[in-house]
Amino acid sequence: MPIGLAPFSIRHHVFDPVTGEAAYRKLAAMGFDGLENGLRGANFAPDEEKKLLNELGLTVCDVWGDPNDPEGAMKRAEAAGTNIICVGTMPGDMMRSVEGFQAYARWLNDKAKPFADAGFKLSYHNHAQEFRNFAQLGGKRGYEILLEETDPDRVVFCIDTFWVSAAGGDPVYWLRRIKDRTSPVVHFKEYSIDDRSYDTGIGSIPWRFAEVGQGNINWHEVVAACREIGIQWYCIEQDLARGDAFDSLKTSINYMRNDLKIV
Repeated sequence: MPIGLAPFSIRHHVFDPVTGEAAYRKLAAMGFDGLENGLRGANFAPDEEKKLLNELGLTVCDVWGDPNDPEGAMKRAEAAGTNIICVGTMPGDMMRSVEGFQAYARWLNDKAKPFADAGFKLSYHNHAQEFRNFAQLGGKRGYEILLEETDPDRVVFCIDTFWVSAAGGDPVYWLRRIKDRTSPVVHFKEYSIDDRSYDTGIGSIPWRFAEVGQGNINWHEVVAACREIGIQWYCIEQDLARGDAFDSLKTSINYMRNDLKIV
């Protein structure tokens, strides 16, 4: 099963083509199969980046794009060889109400139409706030509104395991809940308990980012659910590392290969 990288993890290490090539070579040497989006900070010419990716045997599994620029987003995705285009998180002020989630679902459906017509799908990536529940709907969560009110032929969902956990949810449950709507990509992001509390937008909890296998998520069950629903890419993401970001990635991928038996 391919292991990829969410490049946000190494954003402080990539500034130009030189550091970009060095990063790609490190990832390939560690055993990564690919990544999301390419290394945007590297400022490669598209053909140069594609040549380097091919040389190193790395694949781009999805790309991030602007729904307001379908032509540009689809052009990037097509060049990368994927039909999955990720969109940013919905505006925070919309997450405060049922009406906000419903309005965003309508907006997403509308924006996704030209992509779907051309054979692409938009992929929504969660944070914690989507799991806010609404008493007037019997405790239904905002994420469920998005699932129920977006078009399955246009919109899929990429689970971020850390943010589901930070919201008090179970990544395994939510992976199975979206089995018919899932992106081919899941973000393998570790949730670890810390001695300090941080705001999630729906309350403060004692969390920190950690290497996969060094925190509190039951990864064996996550992998079982991913296999069950047909996930194609396990993308490591660690927003902040306490040491060198590449050392942290090495710890994560080694755990996934050796302990979780992802090969």
